[in-house]
Amino acid sequence: MLEMENRMEQENKIKACRWLFYITLFQTAVFFIVPVFLFPAKLIFYLEIMAAMTLGVVFALFFLGVNIYGFFIDKSRRRLYLSLMIFFSAWIVWAVVSWAYIEHMDYLLN
Repeated sequence: MLEMENRMEQENKIKACRWLFYITLFQTAVFFIVPVFLFPAKLIFYLEIMAAMTLGVVFALFFLGVNIYGFFIDKSRRRLYLSLMIFFSAWIVWAVVSWAYIEHMDYLLN
């Protein structure tokens, strides 16, 4: 009886983790898709880069956290979570390094 309850609890954690994964994946995708419909085509590329370097980092951090949680809870999808953790970690490192470089460009600040 106790083993069945533990198993059901683990399955509920996995289901909740997957729903959280899908919701945050949708949230991150919508963050980048919506501007495509709102702004002129010639500005989209630059706008998406700026979005990825600013507010997009918040979405990336949240999605990275969900993937770390999923990595430990959902053992059947570890490859997916690991690959997304690598991608979003690279995204965050890219944004931090880019902003560090931009901050030292005095001619842009003057």
